[in-house]
Amino acid sequence: MSLQTGKVLLGCLLVLAVGGAGSSTAEEWPPQPKPTAQYASLEAARDSIGAMVTRCISHPDTAVHVSRDAVTFEYLYAKATARGWAFHISVSDTTCPFEAVQKALTDAGWVESFGYSADGPDGSNMGYLSRNFFCLVEGTWDGGDDSDETYVPAPGCKVTLTCVPRREDDAAPQ
Repeated sequence: MSLQTGKVLLGCLLVLAVGGAGSSTAEEWPPQPKPTAQYASLEAARDSIGAMVTRCISHPDTAVHVSRDAVTFEYLYAKATARGWAFHISVSDTTCPFEAVQKALTDAGWVESFGYSADGPDGSNMGYLSRNFFCLVEGTWDGGDDSDETYVPAPGCKVTLTCVPRREDDAAPQ
């Protein structure tokens, strides 16, 4: 077998291995991860998220304030609202737990829901799915002023985690 024939055969095998030529499946590629986290109730999800928030704030700090309240959430894609829980973290110094909260959710078996993602210089949002709940993590901070290189952004941030029942019809249009 020539080197050229070997390369062609290897290419064909690679195409077939990734669902290539003639594949009639309509599955997403790459396949999206499935959440493993599941909770018996909204209150159980709330308590689990509360524990994650507590762990993300490494030590008691007068610059960090956490509160929790019942909220009504309006889904982005489903024409519906739901009762849920929101945790509010307000930080007045330079340490923002936004990424730590996101990591805690993924470590607990939640997966990203990119239909709720947004990113900019003054904040970021990302949705997360468990098997039966949805959590929106929203962070805001002073992102500075790109037109003024002498501007120093104010320290601190606000992070809000809102958790509600998951809806299968709350998905971005394909």
